[in-house]
Amino acid sequence: MRIVGVTGTKDTGKTALVEKLVEKLVDTGYRVATLKHTHGGFDFPGKDTDRHRRAGAEIVAGTGRETFFLIDRGMDLPEVVGVLEILDDIDFLVVEGFKSMEYANISTSTPGEFTLKVVDPFKIDEVDDLIELIERRSYGLLQDLNCGKCGFESCREFAKAKVKGEADGKDCKSQPDRVLLRINGKPVPLNPFVQNFIAGTVLGMVDALDTESLKHQKVDLIIKRPE
Repeated sequence: MRIVGVTGTKDTGKTALVEKLVEKLVDTGYRVATLKHTHGGFDFPGKDTDRHRRAGAEIVAGTGRETFFLIDRGMDLPEVVGVLEILDDIDFLVVEGFKSMEYANISTSTPGEFTLKVVDPFKIDEVDDLIELIERRSYGLLQDLNCGKCGFESCREFAKAKVKGEADGKDCKSQPDRVLLRINGKPVPLNPFVQNFIAGTVLGMVDALDTESLKHQKVDLIIKRPE
């Protein structure tokens, strides 16, 4: 899953740009998730979910035509990505806000070190050129593994080169393509050899169960340390 940010100062059209990018990415055939960063809360005072939280619930879930979770704490970007990686197979995560994150972004005001382009969302109709930039220069979660398999000395050097267009065709080799390991909710970087080793071991054990009902595309294994 690749990450692209939409950054900018207040009232410069960030949400309008997110809408346009998401619509075009979906039309192109990608599966997309979005993440909004806010300093306030997302619940509505007086509603049932608010009453549940005020009663002391740490997690409030709702389901019907849609399903949602409200968790009474903030999550940083790696933890959110770890949850999304488990929930579904998403191609792009479009993030509104998180202006300090070191991921490829489109800005609606002042460019930063990882800005691909500055645009005025209110003056553009087509975003094809932005989608092309995003496809070539965005990348997935980086966690300072610094394995060097991408050809750069560090993850940060790779990210900077990717944003500048100096690493087209290159991707991080340690993305969780086969295995995602989370400890206390946060993803832990694994190189390809370790991913393949863990996947082979766990799938071998599952296959040994020899149960038709266990035909699998994805296996979730959760281990809790004894108290």
